[in-house]
Amino acid sequence: MAHLIDIPDSSFVNLRRSGVQVTGVEHGSVAEAMGLEAGDRLLRVNEHRLRDVLDWRFHAGGETELTLSVEKHTGELWDLDVEIDEGDEWGLEFETMMPRQCANDCIFCFIKQNPEGSRRSLFIKDEDIRLSFLHGNYTTMTNLTQREFLRIVEQRLSPQYVSVHATDPELRRYMLGRQRPDDIVATIRRLTDEGIEIHAQIVLCPAINDGDALERTVHDLAALYPGVVSAAIVPLGFSQIHRDKDKLTAATDDWCGEIIDQVRPWQKRFRREAGTTFAFLGDEFYIRSGRPLPSARHYGEYPQIEDGVGMVRRFIRQIDTAVEVAPPLPRRLRRGTLATGRLFHRKLVDAVEKINIAMKGELSALPVKNLYFGEEITVAGLLTGRCFAAVRPLIDGDFLVIPADSLRSHDRVFLDGMSHSDLERELGVPVYDSESFFAEAGLGDPAEAYVPSQMYPQW
Repeated sequence: MAHLIDIPDSSFVNLRRSGVQVTGVEHGSVAEAMGLEAGDRLLRVNEHRLRDVLDWRFHAGGETELTLSVEKHTGELWDLDVEIDEGDEWGLEFETMMPRQCANDCIFCFIKQNPEGSRRSLFIKDEDIRLSFLHGNYTTMTNLTQREFLRIVEQRLSPQYVSVHATDPELRRYMLGRQRPDDIVATIRRLTDEGIEIHAQIVLCPAINDGDALERTVHDLAALYPGVVSAAIVPLGFSQIHRDKDKLTAATDDWCGEIIDQVRPWQKRFRREAGTTFAFLGDEFYIRSGRPLPSARHYGEYPQIEDGVGMVRRFIRQIDTAVEVAPPLPRRLRRGTLATGRLFHRKLVDAVEKINIAMKGELSALPVKNLYFGEEITVAGLLTGRCFAAVRPLIDGDFLVIPADSLRSHDRVFLDGMSHSDLERELGVPVYDSESFFAEAGLGDPAEAYVPSQMYPQW
């Protein structure tokens, strides 16, 4: 399934240009000594044509003697014979790697519910095996060419994250909005036969790919274990502005409980026979149904953490561990409000209570409605600046903490275009992102501490 990819419009480049562009050169580095500068393009390494930074890493990595072909920003062409000592760093930064586009028309695709006027970058649908390897983005593999298949195998771009949804070819065709079916099981088997690990995803849509279809999908994938390492089952989410909402049935709390009951026996059998839960349910199933979260042992090494599987359990463990040894909160961080989406709010309330008791705080947790995508969207990572601005009268204390994942990392801008500094000016109080707050509060690794802010940013 495509992910919400939020990149600046300035990063849209001419995709037909060859090579990979240098955007920065570290002072004192090997690259600087060679005369490389920002704006240069690396075209070849040892006669291997470069398509992107992955090619650069593969062909240049570990080499101590090589030949570079460079197009200087002035237009000159250089051929450089280079000797580099083992362990030396090139000191190069490269242009943003633009994602390859998805040609599917999935009935549940979140891009069909971007509000009018959303910026161009929010409409990118990625279907890119490179980003799957680098960042865990899911692809459907429907546009996998023989050339890309060979690249995955040659460069060991493993693991790959694959949106399966259904292994029945006709049902999968319908869900992906394609004209012809494809055999995803055969595609995955080709990859696993070459030693490529696969993590699968199933976006579960009520009355479409649940029930018997889900049973077939999970067991078809389990038959490919250990090549298929895990399968994540996450519930459909959509708002009333979704263009295909008439084809979809909303998930309910009762339905979430029914799915838990259906999947639990399979999980027990997989653990008994293979030593792994294998088929993991997204945290939302447990939260919405009111069922207890599985133990940490259930999730093993958390293979599907970025897909909202085990995030809440890991968060709870992080807080429980941190408050045992953490000193009192710094005075400036004792009185404030932690904001989150409505789905995670109850769990955050419990965590805040533990922090207040153990660290002498006066913190509170606040659920925030999504005014941008619609109130049906309850996850924290899709809240925007205007959503947080609307809760100004409800902020208790001296500051507001927002989920770090609601901000674009490189320029600290929300999905609606408001910046972090704009929000601070509008609220009139300091606004911490969750990573910096948990780090300054002494609550351990900030990347671990508030990870539920990322629950289902891509549904």
